[in-house]
Amino acid sequence: MKYLFLIILACVSIHTYGQTSDDMVTGNVSYISSQHVYVRFVSTEGVHVGDTLFLVQNSKKLPALIVSSLSSISCVGTPINNVTLNVTNPIAARKKVEEKPLEVVAEKSIESISVNDQAIKSTAKKGKDSNTKQRFDGRMSISSYSNISTNYPSNNRLRYNLTMNAEHIGNSKLSLESYISFTHKLNDSTEKYKDLKVYNLALKYDIGKTAHITLGRKINNYMANVGAVDGLQFENDGKHFSYGAVAGSRPDTYTYYLNPDLLQFGAFIAHNHQNKVGTAQTSLAAFNQMNKLKTDRRFVYFQHSNSLLKNVDLFCSVEMDLYAKKDSLPKNTFDLTSVYASLRYSPWRQLSMSLSYDARKNIYYYETYKNRIDSTLDKATRQGFRFQTTVRPFRYFSVGGTAGYRLPTKIKADTLATQNANAFMSYSNLPFQLSTTLTATTFKSGYTNGNVYGISLNRDFFSGKFNLEGEYRKATFNYSNSQLKTIQNIAELSLSWRIAKKLMLSADFETTFDNDKNRDTRIFVNISQRF
Repeated sequence: MKYLFLIILACVSIHTYGQTSDDMVTGNVSYISSQHVYVRFVSTEGVHVGDTLFLVQNSKKLPALIVSSLSSISCVGTPINNVTLNVTNPIAARKKVEEKPLEVVAEKSIESISVNDQAIKSTAKKGKDSNTKQRFDGRMSISSYSNISTNYPSNNRLRYNLTMNAEHIGNSKLSLESYISFTHKLNDSTEKYKDLKVYNLALKYDIGKTAHITLGRKINNYMANVGAVDGLQFENDGKHFSYGAVAGSRPDTYTYYLNPDLLQFGAFIAHNHQNKVGTAQTSLAAFNQMNKLKTDRRFVYFQHSNSLLKNVDLFCSVEMDLYAKKDSLPKNTFDLTSVYASLRYSPWRQLSMSLSYDARKNIYYYETYKNRIDSTLDKATRQGFRFQTTVRPFRYFSVGGTAGYRLPTKIKADTLATQNANAFMSYSNLPFQLSTTLTATTFKSGYTNGNVYGISLNRDFFSGKFNLEGEYRKATFNYSNSQLKTIQNIAELSLSWRIAKKLMLSADFETTFDNDKNRDTRIFVNISQRF
């Protein structure tokens, strides 16, 4: 009976993307090859092969690209109308306004991915649409992760993803959204359903043109950093003011299953403003979280996103605890426990800069699989200050870098500040239509320091339907408390193939050799079908 609820929900889950009014979503040029331009968005849901992408210049939108292929967060386009594009150019796509469920990207990534962080990126005010026409869409995928090591037993994992959404079922006011993942190891005889994760599964009913109630598991975009709520949510989206309340429980900290012992309830109010340049949203929430009917935490949460100034994007969130225990006795307090802020500025097409500060509590990641280098870099660089810039001084060439600084923590082994820097140089007009990128990373913490250098070559085939990339990295680690030094050589081969309009295959092969003659190989294969 422990898993019955999750199993039933998994069997009936349905999930779509999209309401029916047109809107624009903005991304940025991330890479330019000799034949194609790559554009990165928060999500490409609602964007299709054959669509036109627009260059945004002085609030005007000029047709610039035709989409030839796309993934969940990026598009490959063919330039039109002799438009000259540079890396970081703002690009707009016309899409259906959507209140989409959050989906952890299943592809290999060196960056950690959390459900909460994806919610933070989608905090902009959603468009409202009174159309109750039924819509259905979604995606399913199968991924294979294999790790082969000379020192440890090999393991193989299979991961099945299902994201679907039924909007206005039977042309009614009822909608259903979900994102479900199941991962299991081959030849593993342990508990059968322990790796079933339900990230989003909720029924929504429209009370009127602006108000709705939601029942199930869902992250509220007005309170993204709070995380998922299992229970009932009410929300009313007015023209300038929105408000709502939630009551339910938190997912279990370790298993992400339902845990009725972790009750929580709260309310929020938000203000929305829009001008010709962009939007701003400010929300304030108060929450009370419990553990077995005893107050576990009481806090207020403030969140603000702003794109009202030209070429400027701001996001910040703050949490303040109002409850604490001293000598086993409860007391009221006012303790700043979590701060996150991000500012992005692009004064010219050839220059983009961003500055962020992360002092949030540690986040549990459920979907990212890393090798030793990527895991070490993530722990050493996530928190603290981070400055990033990208410059494109002339066509086909771009250069940029990132610098980060984190104050010492209270952990005994981490009493020194952590410093890290990364630089890259990219050129996309080599012979044989090749593109190359050189990278260099250095970091220093209280327990380790090191350097990583790399080079990659990339080429498109068959009008962008097939992409092949090879990469080599060399890393050196020194440890503060010993004379040991680790040297790793990493070779990687990646490919992606757009088999059909909605069918995508990607694969990644990575082999690591170190100075102790240890060898680790990772193989990742993913096939996804949209419908």
